Amino acid sequence: MAESSESADRVSPDRLLRVIRAAFERRGLSPEHADFVAQGLVEPSLRGIDTHGVALLETYLLEVEGGRAKARPTLTWRDAGTAGRVLDAGGALGLVAGREACAAAVEVAKAHGVGVVVVRNSNHFGAASYYTVEMARHGVLGLCCTNSDALVTPFQGNAPLVGTNPLSAAAAAGEELFCADFATSQVAYSRVRKYREGEQPLPADWAVTDGTGEVVALHPLGGSSGYKGEGLGLLVEILCAVLAGEPLDHELSHLYAPPYDAPRRVAHFFLALDIGAFTDSGSFAAKLATLLGVVRGAGEGVMAPGDPESRAMARRGREGIPLTPAQAKVFRRLEEELAGAEGIG
Repeated sequence: MAESSESADRVSPDRLLRVIRAAFERRGLSPEHADFVAQGLVEPSLRGIDTHGVALLETYLLEVEGGRAKARPTLTWRDAGTAGRVLDAGGALGLVAGREACAAAVEVAKAHGVGVVVVRNSNHFGAASYYTVEMARHGVLGLCCTNSDALVTPFQGNAPLVGTNPLSAAAAAGEELFCADFATSQVAYSRVRKYREGEQPLPADWAVTDGTGEVVALHPLGGSSGYKGEGLGLLVEILCAVLAGEPLDHELSHLYAPPYDAPRRVAHFFLALDIGAFTDSGSFAAKLATLLGVVRGAGEGVMAPGDPESRAMARRGREGIPLTPAQAKVFRRLEEELAGAEGIG
């Protein structure tokens, strides 16, 4: 995975974690929730998911400072049958709601084999794989998804109706990790923004543009078979917004635009399957390792889902996480703000 040519600085993961954690504590989050946010921003960047890592730091700061996201949310739980729970996140940052929910899904799965958590009244939750990898670390097969503001046109349509609605699944076997994480659009909107900021031309199958070249909507995943991406996107919307009784994608405000003082009411869905409840854990690990090995052996350069991120994590753990000039500016501002705080050097 090539690093961005516009990167201005490389910062160690530990330094990023320390400053981001302290910055959100100063804005009223509890130490535990501030750590969820810091981990949720740094880990995706460490794994090379630059669109959903530290790139979101400024937006999440604006959400807390403006009141869109509550620094001290009231989290309200209710049971949904034996193996299900519903979390009203009380307007929490999505990284807070998501970590609380995926932990609950794992807990319920360990007790009942399956754990399902539906989250309502939340915000953008970052990289979906942040949660599925966390669930996989606890011996479950994790799946999660979230709805989002409408940016994607239906197949053969020309106006946005569905969100990019990402979907992730992960399972671990010792050092082996399967992790799939993808938007149900042809490309994530944050990647389009990155191309625009770098004044790069957009690939034709990414987006619908108007006569001036402005992006009107993203295409659904699949190109000429985009009805499959449309179907996946709508499935995520049903599992999240419809099941949680929250606004549909086309009713949500935009993540990157004001008002930052109004709740967005994003919904998420988490599913955990306790591997040991369904099969022998050792056998599962061996078969998963065999499967991933077969995939990698299918040809030169072939990788299994999660391999690029694992390689990026090893490299960036040594070399640091690259920040664009804009990201470095935000980070330096936080360091200056926290210069006198205890433990920030």
